[in-house]
Amino acid sequence: MTTDLTASSPVRRGGVPELFDYRQLVALLVVRELKVRYKRSVFGLLWTMLNPLLLMIVYTVVFSTIMPVAQKNFSVFLLSALLPWLFFQTALVQGLNSVVANQDLIRKVRVPQAVFPLSVVGSNLVNLALSVVPLFLLMLFLRQPFTRALLFLPVGVILLTCFTSGVTLALATFTVFFRDVKHLAEVVLQMLMYLSPIFYDLSALGNSKAWWFRLFQTFLALNPLSYLIALIREPVYYGRLPAAQTLEIAAGISLFTLFVGYRIFQRLAPRHIHYL
Repeated sequence: MTTDLTASSPVRRGGVPELFDYRQLVALLVVRELKVRYKRSVFGLLWTMLNPLLLMIVYTVVFSTIMPVAQKNFSVFLLSALLPWLFFQTALVQGLNSVVANQDLIRKVRVPQAVFPLSVVGSNLVNLALSVVPLFLLMLFLRQPFTRALLFLPVGVILLTCFTSGVTLALATFTVFFRDVKHLAEVVLQMLMYLSPIFYDLSALGNSKAWWFRLFQTFLALNPLSYLIALIREPVYYGRLPAAQTLEIAAGISLFTLFVGYRIFQRLAPRHIHYL
């Protein structure tokens, strides 16, 4: 008597459908990430709000006293860009090591490995949502206008999350094969922080014929974060919707990065077990 294994075994789905089937696991991993991160911490999730506020105070003192700036309510101007940057930076640094850190679980249980970097992005998305509370309190304290443009923030956050997920997935799989990726990423992020429009306004840079300034302008035009940060800063600080061109470029870059990052991860994931 023969047994039809094909009929009796569950159909194994791959790609995005399989990942969707494990959405509850992603949620559980997000909760685990948050619990582990703030375990035995007195302030717990309050650090999510305190960290960007403390950084904002330091940078505000530097740029408002030592290096005077023209922006009114510079604290709001800075925090509106610092929050999306910290989300991107922290999710990337923590996420690129997520597959390696869960190697024991990967060897024992068959799960889509993409759930690990995505859960890190998800936990940092929770942190970003909580960080909006002190931002709004600061706006209220400094009498920064609350406009209807703030309703656009979820769109900006979604696109930023797509971009961050794509980059994190790609670097997470590269880290399995080359452990130097982590150290290289930390160096690049340090440079990228000052080469992104976080501390300055692109429109206030002026115009110079110096070759280095033109090179700097070219880099800013090619830097995806120039457009993604604008999706948050424009509604918060300027009280207006981002320009249509900015939104189109940000959306195109975010979705393309997510698609490419996920495809790279899925293609290389079967080989991870041999390098873990």
